[in-house]
Amino acid sequence: MKTLIIGGGKGCLSILDLMRSEFLQELSLDIQAVVDINPKAPGLIYAKNIGLQTFNDMYEAINKIQPEVIIELTGNEEIIPKIYSIIKPQTKIIDHTIARIFWDLLNIRNRLENQLQETVSIEKKLEAESNFLQNIFNNLADLAIVIDLEHKILRVNKKFADFLKRNTEELIGKDFYEVLENNQLLGNIENSYELNKKILENKHPITLIKISETSDENHWEITRAPIFDKNGNINSFLCTWRRITERVRLYRDKELAEYKFRSFINSARDWISIKDLDGRYIIVNPVIANSFHLPAEHFVGKKPEEVFPEKLAQTINNHDKLVINTKTAHYFDEIINIDGIDHHFKTVRFPLTDYKGELIGVCTIARDTTNEFKLQEQLIQSEKLAAIGKLAAGIAHEINNPLSGILAYAESLQYDLENNPQLKADAEVIIRETLRCRDIVRNLLDFAKQDKPQLQKINPNTIVHNTMSLVKKLPQFKDINIQINLKDKIPDINSDPMQMQQVLLNLLLNAADAMKYKGKILITTDYNRRNSNCIISVEDSGPGVPDNLMDKIFEPFFSTKGTSGLGLAVSWGIVERHRGTIEIDSAESGGAIFKILIPAFLEF
Repeated sequence: MKTLIIGGGKGCLSILDLMRSEFLQELSLDIQAVVDINPKAPGLIYAKNIGLQTFNDMYEAINKIQPEVIIELTGNEEIIPKIYSIIKPQTKIIDHTIARIFWDLLNIRNRLENQLQETVSIEKKLEAESNFLQNIFNNLADLAIVIDLEHKILRVNKKFADFLKRNTEELIGKDFYEVLENNQLLGNIENSYELNKKILENKHPITLIKISETSDENHWEITRAPIFDKNGNINSFLCTWRRITERVRLYRDKELAEYKFRSFINSARDWISIKDLDGRYIIVNPVIANSFHLPAEHFVGKKPEEVFPEKLAQTINNHDKLVINTKTAHYFDEIINIDGIDHHFKTVRFPLTDYKGELIGVCTIARDTTNEFKLQEQLIQSEKLAAIGKLAAGIAHEINNPLSGILAYAESLQYDLENNPQLKADAEVIIRETLRCRDIVRNLLDFAKQDKPQLQKINPNTIVHNTMSLVKKLPQFKDINIQINLKDKIPDINSDPMQMQQVLLNLLLNAADAMKYKGKILITTDYNRRNSNCIISVEDSGPGVPDNLMDKIFEPFFSTKGTSGLGLAVSWGIVERHRGTIEIDSAESGGAIFKILIPAFLEF
């Protein structure tokens, strides 16, 4: 229908725009022209631009166009009667009040267009988000798929498809179990069904480790996790497979290396320990733990002062601090008391670093050199005894002959000087000192002889009893209380009874002399099962031996009492030839304790 619009304002512009769109396809209005007295009206200008006829005079436009429909948009109530006066009776008029429906339609169209644009924008965002998520999904290091509750595959990442050597699109919608049937990723189908049931019940992910049954060993970490809808209900599962074969192999290598390290530590005869920078033990090998009758676990996490005596702990801490401060290895000679016996250790302490070279702790390796130390002492003592023995053997006879002449002449002079008390007293001094020199020469000869012991099996208690039968007859012991405490069922030793009695007698005489022949002596026997040694101890109540003299007391000619100083040296040599040792220590009462240690005679 030919249509004329009267009034070229904004309403006209909106109707023209609406008519040109496809929004009012069902409304067959053929707009021919626009009329407005204002040549600058926006609707009039728009109509001219789109090729419609424009008029400034309403009568001219109606007569020329002969419209079937007139849309009046002026809003002037006087215009309608004028229009009716000049139009044909069949012409339809849509006044400005009815024309508002076009504006409503225009608003609806605009809203629909806006909604359409928003929908398109949302769809683009959703598509971009979906692509983004799919890219993330595809770039996961794991093989991954999403399946619904019916086990249909909803989403597949590229690594999963590549592993199966199939296209991603080909797998979508397929049954999960059919796709993975007889594949190392699935394993037992029944177990997989049970896995889904557990997830539906517990609503928590489940992870398990699977070893493939193929010829090539493969380890998989399999995780199945629930995916929830907005109501919190599970609507699908995320299934991932992570190949951990290399990690398992690295773990095995680590375990093997750790096992080798532990085997080395536990099998070593040296003391080996590792502490952190706070001084707490990380590792202690069994040799250390057994020495202190403790389990190795007792040390872990503790500092030295928590497990060792204060003095030893302080020494350990000081030496560790030196290593930490200097960041270099240091060597120490350390003495550690174990079960009441001092042990000598050659110790090295060195810093431990991590892969960055940062200091993380201190490692200690200590070797018990007590036996070597004793052997060295014995060797030095033996060399001294051998040298003195050769000297004694060489000069004893030469000295003895002149002494015999001096003694004979002195005795003759003493007889001739009966009437001269002063000179007679001088002669007596000569005789006394000559006799003392002869005793020294006799001791030298005895010392030089160093007779090889005639060994026989004898009990240490028997040696003590035989020696005591001699001591009872000696005047030096008349004011001394001698107590005997002998261990029952002590093993026998290989010994020369006479020589061992001589040693014990020398120790008793030495003790009596130290006490000025008044006091108490305790004689005991014992058996050290650990070292398989029989022990004869002589403890006196005298003043004891100063610490600075203990290393010299067995040296030949060393004496603090004006004697020859050969008694203890001779005793040392005898015990050494019995493959034993003599030890000296201070007693709790303040006196001295001499211990004769002789290997037990054990029959196998």
